[in-house]
Amino acid sequence: MIAFWTLSSIRKRIAAERKKKILKQGVQANATVLAIKPTGEYLNNLPEFQVQIKVESKAGNDFVTEMREVLPYAKYDSLRQGTQVLVKYDPAYYKRAIFLQMAETLV
Repeated sequence: MIAFWTLSSIRKRIAAERKKKILKQGVQANATVLAIKPTGEYLNNLPEFQVQIKVESKAGNDFVTEMREVLPYAKYDSLRQGTQVLVKYDPAYYKRAIFLQMAETLV
C-alpha cells in the first residue's frame, strides 16, 4: 500500500511539473476531442479521465495524442466526441499536451 501511494505521488508530481513546463513553453493549438473515458482514479475526489484528441498544429502537422486530466463531472459532460478545445503541446515531444483552460488553474 505504501509503495502504491509513493509511486502514485511521484507520478502526479512529474505530471504537474510537465504541465507547468508546457504552460510556459508550449505551443497553442486547436484540437478536437476524439474520445474520453474515465480511468477509475480520483484526485481530491475528482475523477481522472483519459482523453484522446487530434491536435491541429499551425505548422500543418496534425497529430493524435492522449492525455490524462482530472476533471469535474461538469467539464466531462461538456467534452464529448467532436468538441473543439484549446490546448498547448510540448514542441520537443508533441505527444505531450494539456488543456489550456485546465492548465491556467495550476499557476
